[in-house]
Amino acid sequence: MRVFLSIGDRSAANYVHAIFREGFEDKDLLGITDRRLESIGIKSVASLDDITVVGLVEALPKLPRVLRVFRRSVEALKGCDVLIACDAPGFNLRLIKKARDLGVRRVIYFISPQVWAWKPERAKVIAEFCDHLVVILPFEVDIYRPLESERFRVHYVGHPLVDLVRPGVDRETFLEMVRSKGDLLNLMPGSRWGEIKRHVPLMGEVLKKLGLRGVVPTFRNFRSFIAQRLRGAVVITEEEIPLPAYTAMFYSRSSLIASGTASLEAAIAGSPHVVIYKVNALTYWIGKRFVRVPYVSLPNLILGRGVVPELLNPRLEDLLGAVSKLWESDKERALQREAFLEIRDKIGGSGSVSRLRSLFQELLSF
Repeated sequence: MRVFLSIGDRSAANYVHAIFREGFEDKDLLGITDRRLESIGIKSVASLDDITVVGLVEALPKLPRVLRVFRRSVEALKGCDVLIACDAPGFNLRLIKKARDLGVRRVIYFISPQVWAWKPERAKVIAEFCDHLVVILPFEVDIYRPLESERFRVHYVGHPLVDLVRPGVDRETFLEMVRSKGDLLNLMPGSRWGEIKRHVPLMGEVLKKLGLRGVVPTFRNFRSFIAQRLRGAVVITEEEIPLPAYTAMFYSRSSLIASGTASLEAAIAGSPHVVIYKVNALTYWIGKRFVRVPYVSLPNLILGRGVVPELLNPRLEDLLGAVSKLWESDKERALQREAFLEIRDKIGGSGSVSRLRSLFQELLSF
């Protein structure tokens, strides 16, 4: 059986790595990959870095590259039995339609687009062109259940992050490796170049104005850029510390995080944090008018209340105030940690990776 994995996001790549690293040796796996996915035997048709982008205006310079990847993916699909499309709706909703035309026998969507936030019509597209949808947030089941049919099924067995979020080393080893004897502010500017370039200057101002020492877990291709612009921070990658992002979350006093999956990871790690996000002014204006949810961070959405401060395109003084308040207040940090304990139960508890592996083995057995 030949299976194409269309992965357009680093978080999705982490989940696929955890699920597919064993138990699929009898399958021919290929797709859009990164180094870690290639290390478990998934053949590369294109690089994940070529299609990861957030924002309407921000996507325009990358469009020719994305189109090339799409054409290569369509060509590769011609000999495949199964397509597993992971997140990245701008790319994958077009690909699942092509898959049907090419005669792919089974189409599976893993990680639903955020139809609860905007573009709800995407749910109907998935129901029309997919055989199975695997969601990782419990409230998504209720959205898709009315769309189920004899051909289209929705599955939920928990969120893989509950199993994946853990420190790579103990606290003492971590502090020794980052050469710190005091408290650290964990800075997570994002996993895409656009996010890095927009958020690093803001984070640099926070360190400078508040006189804090920071740690920045990141990928090696961002290391030099970040190190040059964040003089008050230690930049770490997996080359120095196993699971650098999770380790920094567990052992820092608090975190400042670009909105995305990292916020949910921090909640699972029990790391009190502030969420920020900066985008082009036009993207922000459009988003304000079309996004239909009261929160942008996953912890707040899952809990249904504003536990984590969210600052979108923030003024510097507002950002300084939010970070300083959380840093100084034991009570504020304790309130977040207490709320975060609820999240593990709400997203399925431990063992989700094993359950997802079993589910995909079942879905690929036909």
